[in-house]
Amino acid sequence: MVSEFDLPCTDCDQKLVRTSVASPATGGEVTVAECPTCGSRYYPESALETV
Repeated sequence: MVSEFDLPCTDCDQKLVRTSVASPATGGEVTVAECPTCGSRYYPESALETV
């Protein structure tokens, strides 16, 4: 199965990296795919389910 981490950024075509962001809904953190070049974030289904 292809995930957000396997795809390039749709804004600048660079490789995405895993990063964690705060989840106000749970008080914890969720893992998202982020572009280190332009800062775009992509939320995997597991992150959306948590939030």
